[in-house]
Amino acid sequence: MPEESPDRSDERFRLLVEGVTDYAIFMLDPHGLVLTWNTGAARIKGYEAGEIIGQHFSKFYPPEALHRHLPEHELQVAATEGRFEDEGWRLRKDGTRFWANVVISALRDGTGALRGFAKVTRDLTQRREHEEVLRRSEERFRLLVEGVSDYAIFMLDPNGYVMTWNSGAERIKGYSADEIIGQHFSKFYPSDAIESAWPEHELQVATETGRFVEDGWRIRKDGTRFWANVTITALRNRNGSLHGFAKLTRDLSERKRAEAMEAMGAQREEMLEAERSARIAAQRAARMKDEFLATLSHELRTPLNSILGWTQLLRRQATPKPEDFHRAMEVIERNTRAQAQLIEDLLDLSRIMSGRIRLDVQQTAIDDVVRGAIESAEPIAQAKGVHLESILDPRGGSVTGDPGRLQQIVWNLLSNAIKFTPKDGKVQVLLERRDSHMEISVSDTGIGIPASFLPYVFDRFSQKDSSTTRTQGGLGLGLAISKQLVELHGGLLHARSPGEGQGSTFIVNLPLKRPEAEASSVDRIHPAHAIPEEQSILPDLAGVHALVVDDEADARDLIQRVLLDQGATVSAVESGQDAIRIIETSSPDILISDIGMPEMDGYQMMRRIRASEQHGQRIPAVALTAFARAEDRKRALLAGYQSHLAKPVDTAELLIVIAGLLRRT
Repeated sequence: MPEESPDRSDERFRLLVEGVTDYAIFMLDPHGLVLTWNTGAARIKGYEAGEIIGQHFSKFYPPEALHRHLPEHELQVAATEGRFEDEGWRLRKDGTRFWANVVISALRDGTGALRGFAKVTRDLTQRREHEEVLRRSEERFRLLVEGVSDYAIFMLDPNGYVMTWNSGAERIKGYSADEIIGQHFSKFYPSDAIESAWPEHELQVATETGRFVEDGWRIRKDGTRFWANVTITALRNRNGSLHGFAKLTRDLSERKRAEAMEAMGAQREEMLEAERSARIAAQRAARMKDEFLATLSHELRTPLNSILGWTQLLRRQATPKPEDFHRAMEVIERNTRAQAQLIEDLLDLSRIMSGRIRLDVQQTAIDDVVRGAIESAEPIAQAKGVHLESILDPRGGSVTGDPGRLQQIVWNLLSNAIKFTPKDGKVQVLLERRDSHMEISVSDTGIGIPASFLPYVFDRFSQKDSSTTRTQGGLGLGLAISKQLVELHGGLLHARSPGEGQGSTFIVNLPLKRPEAEASSVDRIHPAHAIPEEQSILPDLAGVHALVVDDEADARDLIQRVLLDQGATVSAVESGQDAIRIIETSSPDILISDIGMPEMDGYQMMRRIRASEQHGQRIPAVALTAFARAEDRKRALLAGYQSHLAKPVDTAELLIVIAGLLRRT
């Protein structure tokens, strides 16, 4: 390749320097007079090339720098050492100051003679202002915690994640700031406290009352325990929005040991530990009861909401539109079947627990039972995209049992496997004869079962995830009922799983012959009543932009239709993340949101929204949820909702509440 001419190389270099706009790049002669001027220099300093070339570069320095002869000093250092770098105030053409990073490099020819200087300047004013604000904030925090080295002092965000960390916290708990910031504060609690949701209970109390104080065991980084005094204080802004929590922890291990030695020694500590264990056990029992009641309410109210809403819509239309009628019938039938199955499961459990379940005992071909359950489950598997396979032993025999209940067992195991297996996964049913038993196994490639939960998988109302962010519904009754029914047939049901994400297998063993069992029956009465709809003049919502958030498509469609019928413009989304994105780009007039949603529930979403709102900008919000307890209402209001309505909701009541929040009639 031919060698490039010096003139062309110089031209390319000139164009490179001229095109830089974020840096002022120019040359000085040996005495400090400006020789060149690029676009970045004109932008940062305000002078055009014709105004500044030939002027001394001291023109850019404030009076105090000139008084200290700083320009001459910079050139002298650059000439002596080859380079000078500094940060300081400089002046623009209009007299305003900016904080600059300056680099001056000496330029010498081949003989070493000084030909001038290259000067590069960058405007760092915004960075300096940010650093100054941060420095003052850190200084105030340092002064706050100074002198209290016996305390761990740190902040949590509204969901319990560590935001700050002081030296006392590092000394007491053993974690450095880099290791713990961003982690959940439950990391400091014993495993039994975590299982009983005690850390979340502490934050809930602090949120409701403003403060939580407790003495109890905590865990250091190295796994050792220490007895701590803990104070958690809720932090709110002037509008009352929760911004997080301040947490103070003091190590009282020495004092506790001294008290124990002075009083009753080891016996006293055992009594304290027993009391604490009983308290945690009571909290765990209370939590399980509350979770069951909340889940039962949610599972009953969710289908009722769609049924009631579509019924009211049809009744308000003199002649329903065909598409509305067919859609309503489809939704009502689907949700009625879901509720009927739920009620039947509850009744089955009640009969089993009271010993009043009746088995229609007869000789039953077990392969016919399994085929019937597979045929019933096939549509569900196909709809979800799960592959359902079966391998049936041709030597299958007969068992003594109730064919309907046996098919219920297999169907429960199949539907459970399909529910927890993702799309394109596989569920396999295997029937084979083993000596004097028939073995039915249902295997899947689904989410699996953690080893810690496996012993409780057949417990009544037991679910691995019972939070408001769970991705699967249900009461946790199917497996409990199946196990009881299998045992009534003289068989055994057990589960295996390698762990989370590795699938699971449920195995039923039924004897080919079993002793006859007697069972009594009781009559069942299913009460039902109609819910009258009040005739009222509904408010006009023309011009209102409503944002509806619900992960259930039927519920979301219903509320959207109700609002559209009253003239509103509606944006409907299925998650809290989608709702936040819409609020960031537009300004809805009203927010109607469910609470129980995957990944981010309605409480977390509302806290995020309230924390990001400017003063005076507060979007009206309604919590429309099947979580209908008094504490659920209180929790919704504390999170930032102005109103809490329980599903199933009367659509007229919903519209009146919305109009009230918007001050419309």
